[in-house]
Amino acid sequence: MSSLVSICIPTYNGEKYLNEALESVKSQTYKNIEVIISDDSSTDSTLEICNKFKNEVDFPVHIYSHKPSGIGANWNYTIEKANGDYIKFLFQDDVMESECILKMMFYLINHNLEIVACKRSIIDEDSNEIINGDWYKNYGDLQKAAGIEVKDFFIISKKNLRKLDYHHYSKNNIIGEPCVSIFSKKLVKKIGLFNIHLKQILDYEYWLRVLVYYKIGIIEEKLMKFRFHSQQTSTINFLQNVNEGSVITNHLFGKFLMYIDFKTAKHLLVQKYTLLKKIALIRYKIFP
Repeated sequence: MSSLVSICIPTYNGEKYLNEALESVKSQTYKNIEVIISDDSSTDSTLEICNKFKNEVDFPVHIYSHKPSGIGANWNYTIEKANGDYIKFLFQDDVMESECILKMMFYLINHNLEIVACKRSIIDEDSNEIINGDWYKNYGDLQKAAGIEVKDFFIISKKNLRKLDYHHYSKNNIIGEPCVSIFSKKLVKKIGLFNIHLKQILDYEYWLRVLVYYKIGIIEEKLMKFRFHSQQTSTINFLQNVNEGSVITNHLFGKFLMYIDFKTAKHLLVQKYTLLKKIALIRYKIFP
């Protein structure tokens, strides 16, 4: 029997796009699923849409409503309530292709991984695909922008960082949004939950924590549709100048120093440590 996959959907005032997201759940060719909906006290028709969906399907749908505690807390709540062996995020404004879970599980199991992600197409507020523009040029293909060529399937390990541009991956998510991933409960037990104190980069910070212990598979096929619109949380945070880049820098320095290119690692050491510590660290960490 196939493993149970928990489709985790954090919601808040999502009536505009939620029906489309839920229809993509219905269309999945992978059938051993449950849906976990965690709602941050929506004031629109989100919960009515969710309950209607629950009454229309023949797989388990669990709906929880609670007081908002931040985006990360809502993500974590869905994980904590999930009964499945695997977690598949779906945000209220995004869409899964019909074979999304089936194909992701295929790569996950056949490559003996705990997490895989896929590329995604970008859609606008009217569900039309976006294929140009400044945002698309910078973020339409996160791996290509980082210098990673994915042909069918690519496995990222921390050793890959040595071949990439530090100035890119220290500022930009090179894996993807939570909705492009599927990962095991085993991984969650090892890594823990998302950092609830972060607003903008909590997904990338999580992927870096994952990368310390696990390889991450990337599927070339676009199995998700990621909606780019003015009301999404990442856009609002950008406009409000939310800057959490130091968190990523500290992670890279603390956990990945041996996997950063020598020139950058040496520069970071010089900036951070006194002379004697510099000598010791360059000798024993950069050249073990």
